[in-house]
Amino acid sequence: MDRFQAFHQIITKSNLASRHDLITKLMSFFVNELRSDRAMFFAGSAGSFRCESARGPHGVGMESTVKQVPNELINKCFNTGAVVLDRIPIAPADVKATTSSWGRIQIKHIVVIPAVAGTRNNKPATTAVLYLERPIKFPAYQEEEISFVRDLLRDISHLIHNTQMFEDQSHEIQQLKKEMVRSKIGMVSEHPSMLKLFHKIRKLAHVPSTVLIRGESGTGKELVARAIYNLSGLEGPFISVNCGGIEPNLMKSELFGHKKGSFTGAQADRDGYFKRAEGGILFLDELAEMPMDIQVLLLRTLQQGEIQPVGSDVQEVVHTRVVAATHRDLREMVEKGEFRNDLYQRLKGISLFVPPLRERQSDIAALMEFFMRKYNDKLGTDFRSFSDQAKERLCTYHYCQGNVRELEHIIERAMVFEEDPHVLSADNLDFESEPGQSGQDESGLFEERMDAYGRNLLQEAIEACHSNKTKAMKKLGLPRTTFYALMNKYKLS
Repeated sequence: MDRFQAFHQIITKSNLASRHDLITKLMSFFVNELRSDRAMFFAGSAGSFRCESARGPHGVGMESTVKQVPNELINKCFNTGAVVLDRIPIAPADVKATTSSWGRIQIKHIVVIPAVAGTRNNKPATTAVLYLERPIKFPAYQEEEISFVRDLLRDISHLIHNTQMFEDQSHEIQQLKKEMVRSKIGMVSEHPSMLKLFHKIRKLAHVPSTVLIRGESGTGKELVARAIYNLSGLEGPFISVNCGGIEPNLMKSELFGHKKGSFTGAQADRDGYFKRAEGGILFLDELAEMPMDIQVLLLRTLQQGEIQPVGSDVQEVVHTRVVAATHRDLREMVEKGEFRNDLYQRLKGISLFVPPLRERQSDIAALMEFFMRKYNDKLGTDFRSFSDQAKERLCTYHYCQGNVRELEHIIERAMVFEEDPHVLSADNLDFESEPGQSGQDESGLFEERMDAYGRNLLQEAIEACHSNKTKAMKKLGLPRTTFYALMNKYKLS
């Protein structure tokens, strides 16, 4: 067989997008055509080479036999760039240094041939070699065989080089795609639990299913919702609605819209959030704060894909994907009669859990750097690092109150008050409790007292204004959405 036929035979059997497959087919060819026991392809340099492929008769993989190779001959070929011929004893891997094992040691004809020429330290060098061995019962490798091999290697080395370039470029493209996905996800983490979450986000992005996001306050539930939207390719908008910030009496109109004259003040038709998010995603944050009567309407919309604006007798079809979030235990709320079981069953099918920061503390250092860069841009500062004490305190704090959001605010405040222009010290780190403490009992007590105080303050204002909520709102100096959110929270509506 001439080398052109050999070249054609090898490339037609090979996957030309895979360097490893091309080299493996080449090794199998040499074993079969040159009556060899082993053919091995080594890349690297003298004293530092690796076996990329090893084949025996019938294409059997022989990578496990690499240790039974005369390294001195391979090193010599790498160093000189010349063909190395020899005849030496080769011992199988399981042969021990005993007289009874000598009979298993075989004399082999060896040839090591430069396979790929390249550069090393800007000088020409051999960057890969071919190792062949055959039993002593056959003649040694002849000059015409060696010439045939060298010519074929010269022809195919260009293909090996191009295949490697293709693999490198494909790898770079895949890395760029991953970076693009990461940038669209917009969350900083290398923790295994978060990487699993990112994988689920990518899976969910291209399906129309409703998603429930669970997690403590400040873990990044809205970021997860935005990541789903960014990766979805939807052309409609992303609209975020805090269910706890809407007056219960207005929620139906806010979500589903209303017709002119349907109630006092309805001076024109108005689209609700579902209609405004047409073709996109409606993110319902703090879903647990939604009144029970609105939950019925939401369930119908999720099941039928239809809404009925206030004051209308006509059902309108909407193509809006719903992503909801809550920090509360909906199953517990169902058991207490505070959340509809049918809606809970509809939502729980596809849910994502965002782990709290204390369960992925390895992310804190990367988040610290991210927030420092973010607020350098926002505040016009030039901080470059954290002091050792600041690093230690930030990395050991529990963040039970606000998770990632709490870490962000601690760093932002410290950057505002820091005197040093480049290094952020621990002096202005404002923690609610000392790092290392659980803080859960104290924070729970604090929250209970604050809730009791807020509820009493709100109730007293409403009673003082003879149940006139508008006057009570003005008396407390609260915005309308905040006032009704607190009413909802303390169940004073």
